[in-house]
Amino acid sequence: MPLWESEVDRNRREAQEATRRALERGQIPYKARHRLEMQRRSGANFFTSDLTSNEHLLAREAGYEPLGLVMGTAFYKISYWGYFNGYQTYTGELTALSHAQLAARELAVKRLRQEAALLGANGVIGVRLKLRQQHWGDRIVEFTAIGTAIGIPNRPAEAQPFTSDLSGQEFWQLHQAGYYPKGIVFGVCSYYTHTDWNTRNLTRGGFFGRGSRTNQEVTQYTQGFQTARHLAISRLTDDIRQHQAEGAVGMHINLEIEDIEYELNQTTYHDLLTHFVAIGTSIVQDSHAAASSRITPLIIFDLATKKQHPLKTNHL
Repeated sequence: MPLWESEVDRNRREAQEATRRALERGQIPYKARHRLEMQRRSGANFFTSDLTSNEHLLAREAGYEPLGLVMGTAFYKISYWGYFNGYQTYTGELTALSHAQLAARELAVKRLRQEAALLGANGVIGVRLKLRQQHWGDRIVEFTAIGTAIGIPNRPAEAQPFTSDLSGQEFWQLHQAGYYPKGIVFGVCSYYTHTDWNTRNLTRGGFFGRGSRTNQEVTQYTQGFQTARHLAISRLTDDIRQHQAEGAVGMHINLEIEDIEYELNQTTYHDLLTHFVAIGTSIVQDSHAAASSRITPLIIFDLATKKQHPLKTNHL
Protein backbone atom coordinates (compact mmCIF):
# COMPACT_ATOMS: atom_id res chain seq x y z
CA MET A 1 0.00 0.00 0.00
CA PRO A 2 1.59 3.34 -1.05
CA LEU A 3 2.13 5.81 1.78
CA TRP A 4 0.03 8.46 0.07
CA GLU A 5 -2.93 6.14 -0.57
CA SER A 6 -5.98 6.70 1.61
CA GLU A 7 -8.16 3.89 2.91
CA VAL A 8 -10.93 4.86 0.49
CA ASP A 9 -8.53 4.76 -2.46
CA ARG A 10 -7.13 1.44 -1.29
CA ASN A 11 -10.59 -0.12 -1.06
CA ARG A 12 -11.45 1.19 -4.51
CA ARG A 13 -8.20 -0.15 -5.99
CA GLU A 14 -8.67 -3.58 -4.39
CA ALA A 15 -12.25 -3.76 -5.68
CA GLN A 16 -11.08 -2.88 -9.19
CA GLU A 17 -8.33 -5.51 -9.04
CA ALA A 18 -10.83 -8.11 -7.81
CA THR A 19 -13.15 -7.22 -10.71
CA ARG A 20 -10.31 -7.45 -13.24
CA ARG A 21 -9.26 -10.89 -11.95
CA ALA A 22 -12.88 -12.10 -12.09
CA LEU A 23 -13.33 -10.89 -15.68
CA GLU A 24 -10.07 -12.54 -16.74
CA ARG A 25 -11.50 -15.83 -15.44
CA GLY A 26 -14.71 -15.26 -17.42
CA GLN A 27 -16.72 -14.45 -14.28
CA ILE A 28 -19.01 -11.55 -13.43
CA PRO A 29 -17.68 -8.35 -11.78
CA TYR A 30 -17.04 -8.33 -8.04
CA LYS A 31 -19.71 -5.74 -7.22
CA ALA A 32 -22.37 -7.55 -9.27
CA ARG A 33 -21.63 -10.79 -7.41
CA HIS A 34 -21.84 -9.02 -4.04
CA ARG A 35 -25.15 -7.35 -4.94
CA LEU A 36 -26.78 -10.60 -6.08
CA GLU A 37 -25.56 -12.53 -3.04
CA MET A 38 -26.98 -9.86 -0.73
CA GLN A 39 -30.30 -9.93 -2.61
CA ARG A 40 -30.58 -13.70 -2.25
CA ARG A 41 -29.63 -13.70 1.45
CA SER A 42 -32.14 -10.96 2.25
CA GLY A 43 -35.04 -13.23 1.30
CA ALA A 44 -37.10 -10.18 0.39
CA ASN A 45 -39.91 -10.63 -2.11
CA PHE A 46 -38.48 -7.97 -4.38
CA PHE A 47 -37.42 -8.36 -7.99
CA THR A 48 -36.73 -6.56 -11.26
CA SER A 49 -37.85 -7.93 -14.61
CA ASP A 50 -38.11 -7.10 -18.29
CA LEU A 51 -41.25 -9.23 -18.61
CA THR A 52 -44.34 -7.53 -19.95
CA SER A 53 -47.39 -7.23 -17.69
CA ASN A 54 -49.08 -10.15 -19.48
CA GLU A 55 -45.95 -12.30 -19.19
CA HIS A 56 -45.60 -11.51 -15.50
CA LEU A 57 -49.24 -12.37 -14.74
CA LEU A 58 -48.99 -15.59 -16.74
CA ALA A 59 -45.80 -16.57 -14.91
CA ARG A 60 -47.51 -15.93 -11.57
CA GLU A 61 -50.58 -17.92 -12.62
CA ALA A 62 -48.38 -20.83 -13.65
CA GLY A 63 -46.49 -20.66 -10.36
CA TYR A 64 -43.15 -19.41 -11.72
CA GLU A 65 -41.40 -16.83 -9.59
CA PRO A 66 -39.47 -13.96 -11.22
CA LEU A 67 -36.26 -13.50 -9.21
CA GLY A 68 -34.52 -10.63 -10.92
CA LEU A 69 -33.14 -9.06 -14.06
CA VAL A 70 -29.79 -10.58 -14.99
CA MET A 71 -27.24 -9.51 -17.58
CA GLY A 72 -23.96 -10.57 -19.13
CA THR A 73 -21.67 -8.33 -21.17
CA ALA A 74 -18.41 -8.77 -23.05
CA PHE A 75 -16.33 -6.25 -24.98
CA TYR A 76 -14.16 -8.05 -27.49
CA LYS A 77 -11.26 -6.78 -29.58
CA ILE A 78 -10.93 -8.45 -32.97
CA SER A 79 -7.39 -8.93 -34.21
CA TYR A 80 -6.08 -7.09 -37.25
CA TRP A 81 -6.03 -10.34 -39.19
CA GLY A 82 -9.64 -11.06 -38.31
CA TYR A 83 -10.95 -7.66 -39.30
CA PHE A 84 -9.00 -5.65 -41.80
CA ASN A 85 -8.32 -2.30 -43.33
CA GLY A 86 -8.99 -2.29 -47.07
CA TYR A 87 -9.87 -5.58 -48.72
CA GLN A 88 -8.92 -9.25 -48.91
CA THR A 89 -7.34 -10.86 -51.96
CA TYR A 90 -9.14 -14.19 -51.61
CA THR A 91 -12.59 -15.68 -51.10
CA GLY A 92 -13.20 -17.57 -47.88
CA GLU A 93 -14.26 -17.39 -44.25
CA LEU A 94 -12.65 -14.85 -41.94
CA THR A 95 -12.24 -17.43 -39.20
CA ALA A 96 -10.78 -15.02 -36.64
CA LEU A 97 -13.81 -12.74 -37.07
CA SER A 98 -16.27 -15.65 -36.83
CA HIS A 99 -14.57 -17.00 -33.69
CA ALA A 100 -14.44 -13.55 -32.06
CA GLN A 101 -18.16 -12.97 -32.58
CA LEU A 102 -18.97 -16.43 -31.21
CA ALA A 103 -16.61 -16.07 -28.23
CA ALA A 104 -18.13 -12.70 -27.28
CA ARG A 105 -21.65 -14.18 -27.37
CA GLU A 106 -20.69 -17.24 -25.33
CA LEU A 107 -18.87 -15.14 -22.72
CA ALA A 108 -21.83 -12.78 -22.28
CA VAL A 109 -24.33 -15.68 -21.94
CA LYS A 110 -21.96 -17.43 -19.49
CA ARG A 111 -21.96 -14.34 -17.24
CA LEU A 112 -25.75 -14.06 -17.56
CA ARG A 113 -26.01 -17.65 -16.34
CA GLN A 114 -23.65 -16.96 -13.43
CA GLU A 115 -25.87 -14.10 -12.23
CA ALA A 116 -28.92 -16.38 -12.44
CA ALA A 117 -27.13 -19.08 -10.42
CA LEU A 118 -26.32 -16.56 -7.66
CA LEU A 119 -30.06 -15.85 -7.37
CA GLY A 120 -30.82 -19.57 -7.10
CA ALA A 121 -32.73 -19.53 -10.39
CA ASN A 122 -33.76 -22.51 -12.47
CA GLY A 123 -33.23 -20.54 -15.65
CA VAL A 124 -33.48 -17.28 -17.57
CA ILE A 125 -36.32 -16.52 -19.98
CA GLY A 126 -36.86 -13.75 -22.50
CA VAL A 127 -33.13 -13.34 -23.14
CA ARG A 128 -32.45 -10.44 -25.51
CA LEU A 129 -29.17 -10.52 -27.40
CA LYS A 130 -27.48 -7.36 -28.67
CA LEU A 131 -24.31 -6.93 -30.71
CA ARG A 132 -22.81 -3.53 -31.38
CA GLN A 133 -19.61 -2.42 -32.99
CA GLN A 134 -18.09 0.46 -31.04
CA HIS A 135 -16.83 3.26 -33.26
CA TRP A 136 -14.72 4.82 -30.48
CA GLY A 137 -12.44 1.75 -30.42
CA ASP A 138 -10.52 0.09 -33.22
CA ARG A 139 -12.21 -3.24 -34.02
CA ILE A 140 -14.10 -3.38 -30.67
CA VAL A 141 -17.42 -5.24 -30.51
CA GLU A 142 -19.82 -5.36 -27.56
CA PHE A 143 -22.19 -8.24 -26.92
CA THR A 144 -24.86 -8.06 -24.21
CA ALA A 145 -27.40 -10.63 -23.02
CA ILE A 146 -30.31 -9.53 -20.77
CA GLY A 147 -33.17 -11.62 -19.37
CA THR A 148 -35.32 -12.45 -16.34
CA ALA A 149 -34.20 -15.16 -13.93
CA ILE A 150 -37.05 -17.35 -12.68
CA GLY A 151 -37.60 -20.01 -10.05
CA ILE A 152 -39.86 -23.02 -10.65
CA PRO A 153 -41.71 -24.48 -7.62
CA ASN A 154 -40.83 -28.04 -6.57
CA ARG A 155 -37.84 -28.06 -8.89
CA PRO A 156 -34.36 -27.89 -7.34
CA ALA A 157 -32.05 -25.06 -8.42
CA GLU A 158 -29.49 -26.19 -10.95
CA ALA A 159 -25.75 -25.47 -10.96
CA GLN A 160 -26.13 -24.37 -14.58
CA PRO A 161 -29.48 -22.58 -15.04
CA PHE A 162 -30.93 -22.81 -18.51
CA THR A 163 -30.98 -19.82 -20.87
CA SER A 164 -33.78 -19.18 -23.33
CA ASP A 165 -34.76 -16.38 -25.68
CA LEU A 166 -38.38 -17.58 -25.58
CA SER A 167 -40.95 -15.13 -24.25
CA GLY A 168 -42.84 -15.78 -21.04
CA GLN A 169 -45.85 -17.12 -22.95
CA GLU A 170 -43.69 -19.36 -25.16
CA PHE A 171 -41.83 -20.81 -22.17
CA TRP A 172 -45.12 -21.51 -20.40
CA GLN A 173 -46.51 -23.33 -23.43
CA LEU A 174 -43.30 -25.32 -23.87
CA HIS A 175 -43.19 -26.33 -20.22
CA GLN A 176 -46.86 -27.30 -20.12
CA ALA A 177 -46.32 -29.50 -23.19
CA GLY A 178 -43.57 -31.43 -21.40
CA TYR A 179 -40.41 -29.81 -22.78
CA TYR A 180 -37.62 -27.95 -21.03
CA PRO A 181 -34.96 -25.55 -22.36
CA LYS A 182 -31.30 -26.51 -22.21
CA GLY A 183 -29.73 -23.28 -23.40
CA ILE A 184 -29.31 -20.74 -26.17
CA VAL A 185 -27.45 -22.14 -29.17
CA PHE A 186 -25.50 -20.25 -31.84
CA GLY A 187 -24.16 -20.66 -35.34
CA VAL A 188 -21.91 -17.88 -36.66
CA CYS A 189 -19.98 -17.28 -39.88
CA SER A 190 -18.31 -14.23 -41.45
CA TYR A 191 -17.53 -14.96 -45.10
CA TYR A 192 -15.60 -12.74 -47.51
CA THR A 193 -16.29 -12.83 -51.25
CA HIS A 194 -13.48 -11.36 -53.34
CA THR A 195 -14.93 -10.61 -56.77
CA ASP A 196 -13.37 -12.38 -59.73
CA TRP A 197 -13.09 -11.05 -63.27
CA ASN A 198 -16.52 -12.33 -64.35
CA THR A 199 -18.28 -10.71 -61.37
CA ARG A 200 -16.43 -7.44 -61.85
CA ASN A 201 -17.39 -7.37 -65.50
CA LEU A 202 -21.02 -8.18 -64.66
CA THR A 203 -21.34 -5.48 -61.98
CA ARG A 204 -19.22 -2.74 -63.53
CA GLY A 205 -20.71 0.73 -63.65
CA GLY A 206 -21.62 0.69 -59.95
CA PHE A 207 -22.51 -1.85 -57.31
CA PHE A 208 -25.08 -4.16 -58.92
CA GLY A 209 -24.99 -1.79 -61.88
CA ARG A 210 -25.87 -2.63 -65.46
CA GLY A 211 -22.71 -4.39 -66.56
CA SER A 212 -24.63 -6.79 -68.74
CA ARG A 213 -27.47 -6.37 -71.19
CA THR A 214 -29.36 -9.38 -69.85
CA ASN A 215 -30.73 -10.31 -66.46
CA GLN A 216 -28.60 -12.97 -64.83
CA GLU A 217 -27.60 -14.22 -61.41
CA VAL A 218 -24.40 -13.00 -59.79
CA THR A 219 -23.40 -16.55 -58.93
CA GLN A 220 -20.28 -15.69 -56.95
CA TYR A 221 -22.28 -13.60 -54.49
CA THR A 222 -24.95 -16.31 -54.22
CA GLN A 223 -22.30 -18.95 -53.59
CA GLY A 224 -20.68 -16.84 -50.88
CA PHE A 225 -24.01 -16.33 -49.12
CA GLN A 226 -24.90 -20.03 -49.30
CA THR A 227 -21.48 -21.04 -47.95
CA ALA A 228 -21.84 -18.64 -45.01
CA ARG A 229 -25.29 -20.07 -44.28
CA HIS A 230 -24.05 -23.67 -44.49
CA LEU A 231 -21.15 -23.06 -42.09
CA ALA A 232 -23.34 -21.18 -39.58
CA ILE A 233 -26.10 -23.83 -39.57
CA SER A 234 -23.52 -26.63 -39.25
CA ARG A 235 -22.12 -24.94 -36.14
CA LEU A 236 -25.61 -24.41 -34.77
CA THR A 237 -26.29 -28.14 -35.18
CA ASP A 238 -23.05 -28.98 -33.38
CA ASP A 239 -24.02 -26.64 -30.53
CA ILE A 240 -27.40 -28.39 -30.18
CA ARG A 241 -25.60 -31.74 -29.91
CA GLN A 242 -23.21 -30.35 -27.28
CA HIS A 243 -26.23 -29.31 -25.21
CA GLN A 244 -27.51 -32.91 -25.56
CA ALA A 245 -30.79 -31.51 -26.82
CA GLU A 246 -33.36 -32.90 -29.23
CA GLY A 247 -33.58 -29.75 -31.31
CA ALA A 248 -34.00 -25.99 -31.20
CA VAL A 249 -37.08 -23.76 -31.27
CA GLY A 250 -37.64 -20.04 -31.63
CA MET A 251 -35.00 -19.86 -34.36
CA HIS A 252 -34.16 -16.49 -35.85
CA ILE A 253 -31.54 -15.35 -38.32
CA ASN A 254 -29.45 -12.18 -38.19
CA LEU A 255 -27.98 -11.37 -41.58
CA GLU A 256 -25.72 -8.46 -42.50
CA ILE A 257 -23.95 -7.88 -45.81
CA GLU A 258 -21.18 -5.29 -45.98
CA ASP A 259 -20.12 -3.65 -49.22
CA ILE A 260 -16.30 -3.53 -49.23
CA GLU A 261 -15.35 -0.82 -51.72
CA TYR A 262 -11.73 -0.32 -52.78
CA GLU A 263 -9.67 1.04 -55.64
CA LEU A 264 -7.11 -0.88 -57.66
CA ASN A 265 -5.23 0.59 -60.62
CA GLN A 266 -7.54 3.62 -60.51
CA THR A 267 -10.60 1.37 -60.83
CA THR A 268 -13.26 0.98 -58.13
CA TYR A 269 -14.24 -2.56 -57.16
CA HIS A 270 -16.71 -4.06 -54.68
CA ASP A 271 -16.39 -7.19 -52.55
CA LEU A 272 -18.95 -8.60 -50.12
CA LEU A 273 -18.59 -9.51 -46.45
CA THR A 274 -21.49 -11.67 -45.24
CA HIS A 275 -22.23 -12.05 -41.51
CA PHE A 276 -24.67 -14.92 -40.91
CA VAL A 277 -25.84 -15.63 -37.34
CA ALA A 278 -28.42 -18.28 -36.35
CA ILE A 279 -29.78 -18.29 -32.79
CA GLY A 280 -32.34 -20.51 -31.05
CA THR A 281 -33.24 -22.29 -27.80
CA SER A 282 -32.31 -25.97 -27.49
CA ILE A 283 -34.91 -28.18 -25.79
CA VAL A 284 -35.38 -31.70 -24.39
CA GLN A 285 -38.33 -33.68 -23.11
CA ASP A 286 -38.78 -32.81 -19.46
CA SER A 287 -38.40 -35.56 -16.85
CA HIS A 288 -40.21 -33.28 -14.35
CA ALA A 289 -43.15 -32.34 -16.52
CA ALA A 290 -45.35 -29.55 -15.25
CA ALA A 291 -48.66 -30.64 -13.79
CA SER A 292 -51.15 -28.18 -15.15
CA SER A 293 -54.04 -27.20 -12.88
CA ARG A 294 -55.76 -25.31 -15.66
CA ILE A 295 -58.98 -26.91 -16.94
CA THR A 296 -60.27 -26.01 -20.37
CA PRO A 297 -64.10 -25.88 -20.17
CA LEU A 298 -66.35 -27.48 -22.75
CA ILE A 299 -68.45 -24.94 -24.61
CA ILE A 300 -72.11 -25.46 -25.59
CA PHE A 301 -73.71 -23.30 -28.28
CA ASP A 302 -77.46 -23.03 -27.75
CA LEU A 303 -79.13 -22.89 -31.19
CA ALA A 304 -82.40 -21.63 -29.71
CA THR A 305 -80.95 -18.64 -27.89
CA LYS A 306 -77.83 -18.37 -30.10
CA LYS A 307 -75.73 -18.04 -26.97
CA GLN A 308 -72.77 -20.07 -25.77
CA HIS A 309 -71.91 -21.08 -22.21
CA PRO A 310 -69.54 -23.52 -20.52
CA LEU A 311 -70.79 -27.05 -19.86
CA LYS A 312 -71.09 -27.79 -16.15
CA THR A 313 -69.92 -31.18 -14.92
CA ASN A 314 -73.23 -31.92 -13.13
CA HIS A 315 -74.96 -31.82 -16.54
CA LEU A 316 -73.12 -35.00 -17.55
